[in-house]
Amino acid sequence: MLGDVTAATAWLRIHQLAISEVDYRIRQILPGYWGASTPCAEWDVYDVVTHCVVENLRTPLILEGASFERVMSIESEVAAEDPEMAWEVSWRNAVAAFSEADLEATVSLGQQVLPTIEFLQIRACDLAVHAWDLAVGLAIDERIDEEVVAATLRWAEVRRDQMSQMPELFDPPIPSADDADPQTQLLEIFGREV
Repeated sequence: MLGDVTAATAWLRIHQLAISEVDYRIRQILPGYWGASTPCAEWDVYDVVTHCVVENLRTPLILEGASFERVMSIESEVAAEDPEMAWEVSWRNAVAAFSEADLEATVSLGQQVLPTIEFLQIRACDLAVHAWDLAVGLAIDERIDEEVVAATLRWAEVRRDQMSQMPELFDPPIPSADDADPQTQLLEIFGREV
C-alpha cells in the first residue's frame, strides 16, 4: 500500500514537471511561429498546443466519470481565441483534478477502463513528447527534464508492443540504437525521428 502511495505521489510530480516542460516552450512562441511545422504529422505548433489544451480540459471530466460524449465535446475551438491563456487555464485544471482524484480507482476512456494512475502516466508521457515536438518546431532547447524522461521511458518500454498495435493513437515505434540516450529512446518509442 505504501509503495502505491509513493508511486502515485511520484507520478503527480512527473505530470507537473511534464506540464512545466510544455509551458516552457509555449512561453517562447513568437507570433510568427504558431504555424511552424512540428514532428507531429500534419500538426503545426498551434495544433500541438491545442491538442495539449483539449486533453488537459478533458482530464477533469474523465476523472469525474463524465460520459464519453461530454468528454469529446471539448474540441480545438476552446483554444482559438487565446491559445496561451487556454493552455494556462487547462493545465491548472488538470493538475487540480489529478491532485484531488483517487489514483487507486479506475477511469473510462471510451470503451476502455483503466487504472486512474495509468491515465495519469499516459498524460505525463503525452505532455513530455509534445514538449519535444514544440521545441523542434520552435527551434529551441530540445532537452526534456531527466526525471520526466526516466519515468516516462520506464512506462513506455513496458507498453511498446501494445502501443504499436494502436496506430490511431501512436506513431509506430522506431528501433533505437544500442547507444541511444534515454530521451532518444523515449521519443523513438513514440515514433519520433531524432
